[in-house]
Amino acid sequence: MSTVGGRAPVEHFERLARASSDPWEYATSSYEQAKYQRTLAHLPERIESALELGCSVGVFTAMLAPRCERLLAVDFSPTALAHARERVGPRAEVELRRAVLPEETPRGPFSAIVCSEILYYWEPDLVREGLRRIESALAPGGVLVAVHWRGGDPRRELDGDAVHAILREETWLLHRGRESSEDFLLDSWVRGEMGDV
Repeated sequence: MSTVGGRAPVEHFERLARASSDPWEYATSSYEQAKYQRTLAHLPERIESALELGCSVGVFTAMLAPRCERLLAVDFSPTALAHARERVGPRAEVELRRAVLPEETPRGPFSAIVCSEILYYWEPDLVREGLRRIESALAPGGVLVAVHWRGGDPRRELDGDAVHAILREETWLLHRGRESSEDFLLDSWVRGEMGDV
């Protein structure tokens, strides 16, 4: 899959979303369900405002929403977002929005930001740019959770381990926790109360 503007092209995800309302089997895969439960475990029980980057068809969005007073979930595939709207239903606390990331990362402030299975679709410089925007969008005391599959794909420059290495090396956020399995890598960070390190 060739990149466009440093990321996998939207056409790739549009084709998959047109072919299936759940092309990665998010709702039924034991891998996905285990990863979702671990992701939730690293997030607060109650979240004032959350941002989900790369929400795809909305399976995790629907799981995260009950914890949130406000949840903004973004993706750049219109078809995936249409599936997410059907899945999540009419919830006043959830907004689904099309955005090209990282350039259109919402400004926040957000008390929690989740990046799941998205950053390895970007080239390294775009990951660094995205991290700067995520840091700026995180409220003081806010939590960032990043979780990615560890397997490689010859069509992508980065795998999950490489993405998390960039995040750990480049961020000024305070590292909070880590989980590593054969399948996925999860890291969480918190922004200092005054944004300091």
